[in-house]
Amino acid sequence: MAFAPDGRLVVADSNNNRIHVLDVNGEVITTFGEPGSAPGQFNEPWGVAVDGDGNIYVADTWNHRIQKFAPDGTFLKAWGTFADTQGTLEQPGAFWGPRGIFVTDDGRVLVADTGNKRVQVFDTEGTFLGMFGGRGSEHGKMDEPTSVAVGPDGTIYVADTWNQRVQAFGPDFSFLRQWPVAGWRGQSVLNKPAIATDGRRVWVSDPEAHRLVEFDIVGNVLRVWGRLGSDATSLNLPLGLAYRDGLLAVADSNNNRVQLFNVGP
Repeated sequence: MAFAPDGRLVVADSNNNRIHVLDVNGEVITTFGEPGSAPGQFNEPWGVAVDGDGNIYVADTWNHRIQKFAPDGTFLKAWGTFADTQGTLEQPGAFWGPRGIFVTDDGRVLVADTGNKRVQVFDTEGTFLGMFGGRGSEHGKMDEPTSVAVGPDGTIYVADTWNQRVQAFGPDFSFLRQWPVAGWRGQSVLNKPAIATDGRRVWVSDPEAHRLVEFDIVGNVLRVWGRLGSDATSLNLPLGLAYRDGLLAVADSNNNRVQLFNVGP
């Protein structure tokens, strides 16, 4: 999920291979996409991001590409090819099941290239700018990065799932710090957590524990909430996250709903 500058919420409806755009009351404004591999079609779209002009970027996971759409859902362009070697740090612009995506204020598109254990960076037209990561557990290396978020100061936060940690990088992709996440133990296809930040706090979803965790930016736990269920205080496989103006939006996947939590400014 991602908030647009005007407050609209863009949600990837992954199993239905489509994107919903919701207004501030949760009403559907527009829906676009269908199964397939042609331009504008999807194969399990996962991460979404929105730039300052309202254009929508989608990590089209199993088509191994990024697609860009106008605010009304009109297809604009796509980039990416299938990486023929999983875990590679070669082949710029080639993907293996990309999931998380984030667009910065200065127009950089960061993609969690999950199967290739790296983050790739592009401009908004798809021109390759750089990458960092690579398979491993050392500082700066990754194993199943599923989500990426960038704070106002340019710090990049990565959900390094199978290493059970959050890693923070500078705008130049240099490693800054890391901290453990007590959950994220499973390596199932369902355990694909998301990450979001406002620059002072970092939120992660812990899908298989059906909860959310809030950290400060050095990794101290501030609060934990959620439990398995379907009432207003419960979650069932929370995946995507988006933050705006004190509200944290959560894709409560197995409850087939979006929840909004007031986490404060």
